[in-house]
Amino acid sequence: MTTQTKNIKTAQNIFAILEAIAERNQPTCTELSEDIDLSVSSIYNYLKTLENKGYIVENDGKYQLSLTFLKYGRMIRNSYPVMHAAIEPIDLLAKVINEYLSVFVREKHSAVMIHEANSHFAVETPTRFLGESFHLTRSPQGKVILAHMPDEFRQDILKTDDLDTQRRDELERELEAITNQRLLVDDGQTHENIWAVAAPVKTGSEIHGSLMISTIRHRLDDQQARTELTDLLDRTVQEVEHRLVKYDFDDLYTT
Repeated sequence: MTTQTKNIKTAQNIFAILEAIAERNQPTCTELSEDIDLSVSSIYNYLKTLENKGYIVENDGKYQLSLTFLKYGRMIRNSYPVMHAAIEPIDLLAKVINEYLSVFVREKHSAVMIHEANSHFAVETPTRFLGESFHLTRSPQGKVILAHMPDEFRQDILKTDDLDTQRRDELERELEAITNQRLLVDDGQTHENIWAVAAPVKTGSEIHGSLMISTIRHRLDDQQARTELTDLLDRTVQEVEHRLVKYDFDDLYTT
């Protein structure tokens, strides 16, 4: 029992160090010690182990994460068929409409961005949003996925989200509407200055993820522009779904 507890604490320390390195701009061993409340000697031993394993890089006493994380991130991202089916259609659409498009997949209770297509004139989004998690009940890209999940899963999510009765009833009605309408327009409800439209990507009863167009609200004063973007997203989703049915991406990208 003592050994198990010690191993868990060691793992917690390792992840705390990696997260601190990611948040800081090339911290030193002393700075990490102050952040994590471990002795400098303990931090140093962890750092040397991580460096020897290739997970961090040391330059003049400062540390940063290594590109090993990029390798593993790409491997994980490429394991989702929707990534390969969507990348060409949304990259093309982003160039045509000069707006920000993104692809999401479900990971447990979150919608995680795995690809973005951003034109020069599109809404500026922090690079770190790639790989960022958005709760299924609190984002348009998450809600359109949740709406098409099995009812048992939906109910479990709603129970664990600590919602009051009124908010839960509102969310259930919203999810039902998404199921019927397929698309969800978010006109500043999630972010005050952002207009977005999201749609699920499905083949049969399987939900692969979601696509979303985002833009600055004041750029869409014309209702026709909003309608056109919604229609374009719907067509793009249909193209992605067609590709998922037509091609065996699991077989093409097994490596």
